[in-house]
Amino acid sequence: MNHPRRSGYSLLELLAVLAILGLVLALALPALPGLVNRTSLEAATDDVLLVFTQARDRAIHHRVDVGVKWVSGNGDIVLTMFEDGNGNGVLSADIREGKDPLVAGPHWMRGKYPHVTFSFLPGFAAPDPSGAPIGNPDDPIRFGRSDISTFTPAGHASPGSVYLSDSVGRQSVVRVTPANGRIQVLDWHPGQRKWIRRI
Repeated sequence: MNHPRRSGYSLLELLAVLAILGLVLALALPALPGLVNRTSLEAATDDVLLVFTQARDRAIHHRVDVGVKWVSGNGDIVLTMFEDGNGNGVLSADIREGKDPLVAGPHWMRGKYPHVTFSFLPGFAAPDPSGAPIGNPDDPIRFGRSDISTFTPAGHASPGSVYLSDSVGRQSVVRVTPANGRIQVLDWHPGQRKWIRRI
């Protein structure tokens, strides 16, 4: 006489699976905050990269100077994009007077990426990606004395760097080069003691 086969799992099998899942979870939990911080930092640098890329593309396609202006404070930054409205470049005075119109923004990070700030890691002493000393660690946005990075229809740009960190162990920089307006993202790898280009 044939007995029908039982389907399903025994209690012992279920307990074994739960024990394995518990072990995997216990091993993965310590790494979770680091993964969250890394993902947040990558997303934040991608946001900054996107704003600069949109400004460069708009300058080329609309054949007009486009500037990315920022206001910083308390580790946050607000990015806005303006178009040259009177043919003399994007200037703070023209923005205040309404001559250079707002075309995008404001874009801000606080709340979107709570673990990320525009800053250097505490005690960060590595050189700039160019090899020069980092200099003042209280100045994470380096575009000379200006608070506007301008892109031209010819593809040129104001050179500079925007440094971001997760304040724990990861440091990144978004760099704009002058001759071709190229925008790069680099991450600091302390084990290799060098900046490695991500984008």
